[in-house]
Amino acid sequence: MSDLLGSTGFMFIALPALFAVVALVILGTGVRDLVRGGRLASQGMPVRGVVRETYVRTYGHNDSRRPHRVETIDFTTSTGQRVRSTPAVADIGMVDRSGEEVVVLYDRDRPDRFIAPKNGRHLSPAKPLIKIAICVAALVFLLFFAGTAAGMSRMLP
Repeated sequence: MSDLLGSTGFMFIALPALFAVVALVILGTGVRDLVRGGRLASQGMPVRGVVRETYVRTYGHNDSRRPHRVETIDFTTSTGQRVRSTPAVADIGMVDRSGEEVVVLYDRDRPDRFIAPKNGRHLSPAKPLIKIAICVAALVFLLFFAGTAAGMSRMLP
Protein backbone atom coordinates (compact mmCIF):
# COMPACT_ATOMS: atom_id res chain seq x y z
CA MET A 1 0.00 0.00 0.00
CA SER A 2 2.82 2.45 0.80
CA ASP A 3 4.37 1.77 -2.63
CA LEU A 4 1.11 2.84 -4.24
CA LEU A 5 0.91 6.00 -2.14
CA GLY A 6 4.60 6.68 -2.73
CA SER A 7 4.25 6.48 -6.51
CA THR A 8 1.07 8.53 -6.40
CA GLY A 9 2.83 11.14 -4.26
CA PHE A 10 5.66 11.18 -6.78
CA MET A 11 3.16 11.78 -9.58
CA PHE A 12 1.64 14.68 -7.63
CA ILE A 13 5.09 16.30 -7.70
CA ALA A 14 6.49 15.10 -11.05
CA LEU A 15 3.49 15.99 -13.19
CA PRO A 16 3.19 19.58 -11.94
CA ALA A 17 6.96 19.91 -12.29
CA LEU A 18 6.73 18.83 -15.93
CA PHE A 19 3.94 21.32 -16.58
CA ALA A 20 5.98 24.01 -14.80
CA VAL A 21 8.92 23.40 -17.14
CA VAL A 22 6.61 23.76 -20.16
CA ALA A 23 5.10 26.95 -18.68
CA LEU A 24 8.60 28.35 -18.04
CA VAL A 25 9.61 27.71 -21.66
CA ILE A 26 6.46 29.43 -22.95
CA LEU A 27 7.02 32.26 -20.45
CA GLY A 28 10.56 32.63 -21.80
CA THR A 29 9.30 32.99 -25.37
CA GLY A 30 6.84 35.66 -24.25
CA VAL A 31 9.56 37.61 -22.47
CA ARG A 32 11.90 37.20 -25.47
CA ASP A 33 9.24 38.51 -27.88
CA LEU A 34 8.46 41.46 -25.59
CA VAL A 35 12.13 42.40 -25.15
CA ARG A 36 13.08 41.82 -28.80
CA GLY A 37 10.11 43.80 -30.09
CA GLY A 38 10.77 46.67 -27.68
CA ARG A 39 14.47 46.77 -28.48
CA LEU A 40 13.90 46.75 -32.24
CA ALA A 41 11.18 49.41 -31.93
CA SER A 42 13.44 51.73 -29.93
CA GLN A 43 16.85 51.00 -31.49
CA GLY A 44 16.05 49.54 -34.91
CA MET A 45 17.17 51.24 -38.10
CA PRO A 46 14.05 52.47 -39.99
CA VAL A 47 13.67 51.78 -43.72
CA ARG A 48 10.78 51.18 -46.08
CA GLY A 49 10.00 47.65 -47.19
CA VAL A 50 7.37 45.91 -49.29
CA VAL A 51 5.21 42.99 -48.19
CA ARG A 52 5.85 40.45 -50.97
CA GLU A 53 3.94 37.41 -49.73
CA THR A 54 1.51 36.53 -46.98
CA TYR A 55 -0.18 33.37 -45.83
CA VAL A 56 -2.49 32.49 -42.98
CA ARG A 57 -0.92 30.16 -40.46
CA THR A 58 -3.50 27.84 -38.97
CA TYR A 59 -3.20 25.20 -36.30
CA GLY A 60 -4.89 21.86 -35.68
CA HIS A 61 -8.47 21.74 -34.44
CA ASN A 62 -7.29 20.73 -30.95
CA ASP A 63 -4.85 23.65 -30.77
CA SER A 64 -6.22 26.75 -29.03
CA ARG A 65 -3.90 29.16 -30.88
CA ARG A 66 -5.67 31.52 -33.25
CA PRO A 67 -4.73 31.70 -36.92
CA HIS A 68 -2.57 34.66 -37.87
CA ARG A 69 -1.01 36.08 -41.01
CA VAL A 70 2.70 35.60 -41.72
CA GLU A 71 4.39 38.12 -44.00
CA THR A 72 7.50 37.94 -46.15
CA ILE A 73 8.96 41.43 -46.43
CA ASP A 74 11.60 42.67 -48.85
CA PHE A 75 13.78 45.69 -47.92
CA THR A 76 17.24 47.15 -48.46
CA THR A 77 19.41 48.19 -45.50
CA SER A 78 21.25 51.49 -45.32
CA THR A 79 24.42 49.64 -46.41
CA GLY A 80 22.71 48.28 -49.53
CA GLN A 81 22.13 44.71 -48.30
CA ARG A 82 18.86 43.22 -49.59
CA VAL A 83 16.83 41.28 -47.05
CA ARG A 84 13.79 39.11 -47.76
CA SER A 85 12.44 37.41 -44.66
CA THR A 86 9.68 37.27 -42.06
CA PRO A 87 9.61 39.63 -39.05
CA ALA A 88 11.10 38.37 -35.78
CA VAL A 89 7.96 39.49 -33.93
CA ALA A 90 4.66 40.50 -35.51
CA ASP A 91 1.51 42.25 -34.32
CA ILE A 92 -0.56 42.30 -37.51
CA GLY A 93 -2.98 39.50 -36.61
CA MET A 94 -5.07 38.83 -39.72
CA VAL A 95 -4.46 42.16 -41.50
CA ASP A 96 -3.49 41.54 -45.14
CA ARG A 97 -0.83 44.04 -46.23
CA SER A 98 0.14 42.21 -49.44
CA GLY A 99 1.94 44.55 -51.86
CA GLU A 100 1.91 47.44 -49.38
CA GLU A 101 4.93 49.52 -48.46
CA VAL A 102 5.61 49.25 -44.71
CA VAL A 103 8.02 50.68 -42.16
CA VAL A 104 10.70 48.16 -41.21
CA LEU A 105 12.89 48.52 -38.11
CA TYR A 106 15.92 46.22 -38.32
CA ASP A 107 18.91 45.33 -36.16
CA ARG A 108 21.94 46.92 -37.79
CA ASP A 109 24.16 43.99 -36.74
CA ARG A 110 21.66 41.34 -37.87
CA PRO A 111 19.36 42.79 -40.55
CA ASP A 112 17.44 39.49 -40.76
CA ARG A 113 16.04 40.39 -37.32
CA PHE A 114 13.44 43.04 -37.93
CA ILE A 115 9.91 44.10 -37.17
CA ALA A 116 7.28 45.78 -39.33
CA PRO A 117 4.74 47.13 -36.82
CA LYS A 118 1.14 47.50 -37.82
CA ASN A 119 1.15 51.18 -36.84
CA GLY A 120 4.68 51.80 -38.21
CA ARG A 121 6.18 52.91 -34.87
CA HIS A 122 6.02 50.25 -32.19
CA LEU A 123 4.64 46.77 -31.61
CA SER A 124 1.60 46.13 -29.51
CA PRO A 125 2.78 44.37 -26.32
CA ALA A 126 -0.61 42.69 -25.82
CA LYS A 127 0.21 39.25 -27.23
CA PRO A 128 3.45 38.64 -25.27
CA LEU A 129 1.97 40.18 -22.10
CA ILE A 130 -1.06 37.88 -22.27
CA LYS A 131 1.25 34.89 -22.79
CA ILE A 132 3.36 35.95 -19.78
CA ALA A 133 0.29 36.51 -17.57
CA ILE A 134 -1.19 33.10 -18.42
CA CYS A 135 2.13 31.37 -17.71
CA VAL A 136 2.56 33.17 -14.38
CA ALA A 137 -0.99 32.20 -13.39
CA ALA A 138 -0.30 28.57 -14.38
CA LEU A 139 2.95 28.55 -12.37
CA VAL A 140 1.17 29.96 -9.29
CA PHE A 141 -1.52 27.29 -9.62
CA LEU A 142 1.07 24.53 -10.05
CA LEU A 143 3.02 25.77 -7.03
CA PHE A 144 -0.18 25.80 -4.97
CA PHE A 145 -1.12 22.33 -6.24
CA ALA A 146 2.34 20.87 -5.51
CA GLY A 147 2.36 22.43 -2.02
CA THR A 148 -1.09 21.08 -1.27
CA ALA A 149 -0.15 17.62 -2.56
CA ALA A 150 3.03 17.61 -0.48
CA GLY A 151 1.08 18.68 2.62
CA MET A 152 -1.51 15.96 2.05
CA SER A 153 1.17 13.28 1.63
CA ARG A 154 2.62 14.19 5.04
CA MET A 155 -0.80 13.67 6.63
CA LEU A 156 -1.15 10.12 5.31
CA PRO A 157 0.25 7.29 7.45
